[in-house]
Amino acid sequence: MRNDKWRMQNAKRFRSFAALFHFPFAISHFSFLILAFISVPLAAQDQVILQTEGTSSRLTLPCQIVDYTGERITVQFKGGPTQKTYPAEQVIEVRTAWLESHELGRKLLVERKLDEAAKALQSALVVEKRGWVQREILASLIRCSLRMGDRASAGSRFLKLLESDRTTRHFGLIPLVWASEQVPGAAKSQARIWLTHESETTRLLGASLLLDDASLGESAAQELQVLQRGSDERVRTLAQAQSWRLKLRALEIGDLELNRWDTRIREMPATLRGGPSYLLGRGWAMRREHDRAATSLLWVTLMDDNDPRLAARAGVEAAESLKRLGQPDDARRLLQEIATRFPDTEFGEAAK
Repeated sequence: MRNDKWRMQNAKRFRSFAALFHFPFAISHFSFLILAFISVPLAAQDQVILQTEGTSSRLTLPCQIVDYTGERITVQFKGGPTQKTYPAEQVIEVRTAWLESHELGRKLLVERKLDEAAKALQSALVVEKRGWVQREILASLIRCSLRMGDRASAGSRFLKLLESDRTTRHFGLIPLVWASEQVPGAAKSQARIWLTHESETTRLLGASLLLDDASLGESAAQELQVLQRGSDERVRTLAQAQSWRLKLRALEIGDLELNRWDTRIREMPATLRGGPSYLLGRGWAMRREHDRAATSLLWVTLMDDNDPRLAARAGVEAAESLKRLGQPDDARRLLQEIATRFPDTEFGEAAK
């Protein structure tokens, strides 16, 4: 499961690749305060490690975690009748007892044994009683579905997660379509239902899956325009970025437009930048600005692999830009990286 150490390591790798490939880069306002999951013995209390506001010191709280949302963590101290809350952005790490099936599911997911991972995680979801832990299991199941390329399942699980916590820290797992792909019939059928739902996020999912559809693409494009004026800032941001797909398809882009996209992406939360950065990279590649294309595409590969297929695809396309820049050795090293990290995707296979 993703944590602050993983982010830091990949940020360093991004810098190393950028220096190696001789192109500029920037990672601005990127938060590394991401939850790290560590098991503790069943008999032990939970522990929450906080970054104290305004200082560099960290505070470890032995407690019982009552709830943990995208906004706050709620804890209860031993022997105390009252609960206390802390802002979610102050959380560095939580330690608790996880179900054996939960631990197994995460391990199998890392090993890319997806069917077995999904079975173990689903079992854990049935048994686990803590709502905040159920949400963590759902997040792992979404990652499993995305790795399988099952957008219908990923979308349904994501909406269930959102129903439990509207402020979820896992909003970046929303399974939107960013690259040209064949959407399976089951996903299309589900997307038709989503497109007419009252929830803005649900309609965003439907519009994304149907944007390239011959019969419903126009309706999906119109819905994206509506969602850009919606009440949820995350949905507004992603709906605007989804509309960029239409401009790329119509070849209606220039340097000024792409620079606007770049500025907009830098304003986004880091967890939402992956798909938009891929589209920006595609745009620069179309303009034959291959240094800038490689920078944007490489960011997706190294800094946001919520959608493994998109991350692998971005890496393969970044390697192509590097070849066009006359850097075949760098491209080869990058393809080796893709083949190692994403061997179960079609683009990881192509990178071998």
